[in-house]
Formats: sequence, structure tokens, C-alpha cells
Amino acid sequence: MRPKLIVIDLDGTLLNSQGSVSTRTAAALKAAHEAGIVLAPATARWYQAAIRPFQAVGIAVAAIASAGADVRTADGAVVEQRPLDGDFALFLAALCDRAGWTATLSTPERAYRRANELPPWAAMAPEWLKPVTRFEGEHLQNALSVLAEAAPGDHHMPELQAWAGRVSLYPAVAFNGDALITITAPGVDKGSGLRALCAHLGIDPSEAAAIGDSEVDIPMFEVAGASIAMADGTPEARAAARTQTLAADEDGVAAYLESIL
Repeated sequence: MRPKLIVIDLDGTLLNSQGSVSTRTAAALKAAHEAGIVLAPATARWYQAAIRPFQAVGIAVAAIASAGADVRTADGAVVEQRPLDGDFALFLAALCDRAGWTATLSTPERAYRRANELPPWAAMAPEWLKPVTRFEGEHLQNALSVLAEAAPGDHHMPELQAWAGRVSLYPAVAFNGDALITITAPGVDKGSGLRALCAHLGIDPSEAAAIGDSEVDIPMFEVAGASIAMADGTPEARAAARTQTLAADEDGVAAYLESIL
């Protein structure tokens, strides 16, 4: 059965190792959209960044952004937003500053990208992305999620792990081997975002498909009627999915879409 809704992780799934959508994948996305299938990114990226790869190929999409904390329709209307506890957001911002972690904190209006040095493009950043060298002093109210990068064995990590149970923590691995930790409010993940989007659209979750490559995608695999892991995804993601497709650099998303159209 052809799904009515397909939610797609971005990094390592829709986007290849160059961070781009291939020509083949762009064509497959357009064909699925034209066939009436609702498409939506499901990503740890903030909303404005989540929809950009689809905008680049001319498709307006719904979105499960900020790792499930920010769900919107194709016209940008908010379906659901579930922020982090304010005290935790302030703690985590201070921890990132002390640890020197590269981190992205998303709010409904913009994302704050923290690094120890401002990037060359800082002066040209769009209004919905603010590069900073410290989170301290920024307006971090209503923080939706944080994506933090830490070197393996970083001695600050136990401070974050101490909050396990009071927040949702999902690990992943960056291309450079650093640990990526996605942090959301308790009970918020890509699965909760998928449920909210399905309910708003009047689509039964059994009629949805989810494509991803890492542990942060498993909650949406558990909700969707069809779950597809990338061939080079983590062992945990591949074990949780019902089927697999090719790796991102082999146009795995395109291969799956072509198989159902």
C-alpha cells in the first residue's frame, strides 16, 4: 500500500555526505509530491533549516522539526510546539558555554548556533539563524531543543547525563566521529511529532512511512506503518526498521520512493 505521508530524516538520509540532495532524489521527491503523497522532514534541525532542502527543489512540505518539538503544516502553521523546561534550558546553555561545545539551540523563531569562534558567514546569517560564541545573554525563552556536539569521553558529559529521565536524550554520531546528543522535553521525539502531524492531517499512522538512519529515528519507526532504514545507518536503527534501502550516497531515499510510485 502506498503511504499517504512520508517523513524523512535529513542528515545521513535525505542529504548525502556532501550535505545535498542529489538530482535523482530531487526528481523522486517531486514525483511523490505530484502523486499526492504528503512529505515532511523529521529532523533535529530547527524549522527553517528543516524545510530548506525541499524548498530548493520547489516543494512546500509539512515538518517535524527540533527533533519532534516543533510540528508545522505545509503553510507553516503550528500544529504543536513543546518547549524544554526553562531551568534546564538555562543549565544546558551554561554547560555548553563552559564545555566549549558546538551546539544549536532552537526556538520557534530562530536557532542559536554556538561555536568557540564565529564562522566567516556570521555577518551574512539569515535572521532565523544567529551564530554566537556564548549562549549567555541570549533570549533563550521557549527553547524547543538542543543539538550538542561533544568529543568522545568529554568529562562534562556526566553533568548532562544526570538529567536523563527529566529530559529526552538521543545519541548519534557525526561524520567526524564526535558524539551528537539531541535533547528535548520528556516524551518529545520524532514519534510524538509524527503522531501529532498524523492527527492534524487526518491520516492514520499506519498509512505513514518513516525513513531514517540513527537512534533518534527509532521513535518514528515505532509509530509509522512502514519504517525504512538506510543501509549505512546505525545497527540499532537498522534493527528497528521493517525494511532497508540503499545508503544516502547511493540515493536510498530515491530508491524507496521509486519503488512505491
